[in-house]
Amino acid sequence: MRSPLRVLFAFSLLALLVPAAASAYGWPIRPFYQQHAIRGYFNDPRLSGPEQGFHFGVDISAADGTPVYAIEPGTARVHGQTVSIFPKRGGHRLSYWHVVPAVAKGQRVRRHQLIGRIVAGAGHVHLAEYKDGTYINPLRLGGLAPYIDDTVPQIPSLTFLSSGHPIPPEAVSGAVDIATEAFDTSPMPIAFPWNQAIFTPALIRWRIVQGQNTIKPWETPVDFRTFLLPISLYDFIYTPGTFQNKAGRRGRYDFYVAHQFDTRVLPNGSYVLQVEARDEQENVGQALFAFTVRN
Repeated sequence: MRSPLRVLFAFSLLALLVPAAASAYGWPIRPFYQQHAIRGYFNDPRLSGPEQGFHFGVDISAADGTPVYAIEPGTARVHGQTVSIFPKRGGHRLSYWHVVPAVAKGQRVRRHQLIGRIVAGAGHVHLAEYKDGTYINPLRLGGLAPYIDDTVPQIPSLTFLSSGHPIPPEAVSGAVDIATEAFDTSPMPIAFPWNQAIFTPALIRWRIVQGQNTIKPWETPVDFRTFLLPISLYDFIYTPGTFQNKAGRRGRYDFYVAHQFDTRVLPNGSYVLQVEARDEQENVGQALFAFTVRN
């Protein structure tokens, strides 16, 4: 197993150790206990010129100038257009980005106190949650609530690659990379011009079957459910064909599910590669892709 996979596996194990019953919290815009539209998900790809990385929070869609309130009390730290609230006794830190601050550095802040307004041109507040040395997913069980998602992730395509170039699934041979396009859609309408936005699934796994027999058991190459992944894994997770949502333009999310998979471990013949994509609330999308090994 390559070292990036070992890192990803370690993050997956840590995710299983986080208590699911952790206290949920409300929204930073009114009404506090009603779901709002989200236009950017945790670990979504973020590309800006030569820079790339994983999205370290969620983007809550709201009009410019919308008041933003502290979800929980604490001490404010202000840096430019970002307000962070540090709790009194440890716990998690919540940060609110793209706001004109209404509080000062070091100020004590009450729950639901006004801390700023969304800056002109942003159209959203970015909410980030930080705990135990890493960013964690605000949409995990026990995080931002209420949040109900009844949409099912979609898996429109799968590609076999040899030396970075697509090869026909009818003649797969040697060591190949395997990539799949997968995305989720919003459970709520998003305001124009972000109404076409799509999102990354929270988890992707795959296996190989032949008839009723499992030839290669389930493997999970993508797990975004809890922790922010290190930037070093970006090119290991996302293919070069990936691009993020923009105003008026839908993104494309293409994931490597395997690197240098040696098809010579399979006898020549026909197989089916089964892919599953799940969101944070366990809605499962499935797709089957037939291929033939010819070594």
